[in-house]
Amino acid sequence: MQIIPLDTSSKDTLDFVLHESKQDLIFGVLQISHGMAEHLGRYKHFISHLNNEGFHVIIHNHRGHGDRLVDGKMGFFATKGGWDYLVDDLILIHKWAVKQYPELPHILLGHSMGSWIAMSALQKVTDFNAALISGSSKPKALETIAQKLLVRIETMRLGPSGCSSFLHNTIFGGFNAKFKDTNTPNDWLTRDQSSVDDYTKDPLCGFVATNQLWLDVIEGVSNIFIPDNLGLISKEMPVLVFSGSEDPVGGMGKGTTELHNSLVESGCKSTLLLIQGARHETLNETDKMDTYQHVISFLKNNLTGL
Repeated sequence: MQIIPLDTSSKDTLDFVLHESKQDLIFGVLQISHGMAEHLGRYKHFISHLNNEGFHVIIHNHRGHGDRLVDGKMGFFATKGGWDYLVDDLILIHKWAVKQYPELPHILLGHSMGSWIAMSALQKVTDFNAALISGSSKPKALETIAQKLLVRIETMRLGPSGCSSFLHNTIFGGFNAKFKDTNTPNDWLTRDQSSVDDYTKDPLCGFVATNQLWLDVIEGVSNIFIPDNLGLISKEMPVLVFSGSEDPVGGMGKGTTELHNSLVESGCKSTLLLIQGARHETLNETDKMDTYQHVISFLKNNLTGL
């Protein structure tokens, strides 16, 4: 494992972690874009599996996540242009990876919020060889309007850098309300109680994000699904859209399916995988090893024809 710093055009620092595989045959370089209110450390088990399967892995903390605080704030991207900063960070790391490993295929995995950051990046660069879209969805227009209105009200009340517990509980509490007999506010993540407990006890997870972050996310996600923008994603790149059939972020499969259909309609080579019974984090589920194998098989079949 190596921590590699990069220079950015902003005053904020950017570094990433490189996990190189020790296998003789290397299939590719996989870059991970993590979700909201979590950090790169939550992917250790999956990264280890990828290394064992012959993939180098690169991962970084998004702004306002993990140890990468912006202006001392957790859950804050930037005063202005936060979404663009996130996308540019991802692309900057990708360019380093291409220069470092020019002979290898490059894969982008985005989970939840990180999946939308990944899709934004895929609309700017077209030299990824495959994409993995995890725990994602195509938001409903009316829900987006309602969320934007709610965030603007909370921004007027608390300011852009304010953190609204009401907003947090409304959105994430709504996810958890889909399930009966919950033990924590985070049972919507996975059926694996040990993973849920680890998340719940982690001070770097589940925090209340700033109002500005929510505004950035809502605006960024909305722009992704403008038809002309969807059309910018490479038509030659294989895409695997995967999530749990019981993922509330994905509308219990419906929003995830709509995302896949939107990609297909725009000409992308998208494949849909809904894991029956799984919730939001299929990579941390009780049957995660089956999902790992689906992902590995998809990559090896599409990148090497094996």
